[in-house]
Amino acid sequence: MLKYSPSSNALRMAKQYLQHEFRKIFGDIKDDKTWKKIDRSINNFNKREDDGVFWNLIAAISEDLKLKRVYYILSSTKYRWTLRQIKLSEILLTGMSPTINKYTIKKFRRNPLLFAQAWKKDKHMREVIKKTGFKTHPARDHFPIFIYKTPQGLQIFDGMRRTLLASIKNKKTIKAWIGNETNPKGKSLISGGRCHFLANIHEQANNHNKSLDKAIVRIGQEIMTTYRNGHETLTKRIAGWSYDPKIKQIIKQMEK
Repeated sequence: MLKYSPSSNALRMAKQYLQHEFRKIFGDIKDDKTWKKIDRSINNFNKREDDGVFWNLIAAISEDLKLKRVYYILSSTKYRWTLRQIKLSEILLTGMSPTINKYTIKKFRRNPLLFAQAWKKDKHMREVIKKTGFKTHPARDHFPIFIYKTPQGLQIFDGMRRTLLASIKNKKTIKAWIGNETNPKGKSLISGGRCHFLANIHEQANNHNKSLDKAIVRIGQEIMTTYRNGHETLTKRIAGWSYDPKIKQIIKQMEK
């Protein structure tokens, strides 16, 4: 049976990610007691529901809503995760928004310390960035950021705003979950939604032909080999629940 959570720490991080994002999505809730109840509910979600349902919720928030790689990285069996304080000088900044990226990536070359130095001196930069909505959020600023080790260095994949805030407050370190690759052959999960999209393309296509079928089969074959739940999701969840015999036939061809 497929084990969706690659590790206890990855599961813990995924829950923290939901707790953080829900505070952003439902920012009108100010009552601490309410948030404690929501946090408890999130912590017990995977016990009430199937583990796969929990991870598909992570995918829906991180991929579909936020367009982030959180689901892809956290669901991977490549990484071992540890929680510790890390020096800001060790961190590589990543994308946040087109406006902020002009400074963090293009001008300051992903260096949080250079950003902090300029923040104090450059009034125009401060005004431009503040207009994007960049500010502190006490209800969620305490959550650890997420970092993983890449060939280029330690790269943020969630927590850019918190990192920039720490840098302009002259903090030397920040609390972070850090992923080190321990299994190069490890694979990530793919969400049910992305697999279902193949069925949607076929169903909603204006021009059904063999070229379309071949393209869907080719993508499906890639999904089956690239993602650790790809075969199961396509054959059981998509084909198994589909009422369309053509979709069942196409997914059967993916297994050849």
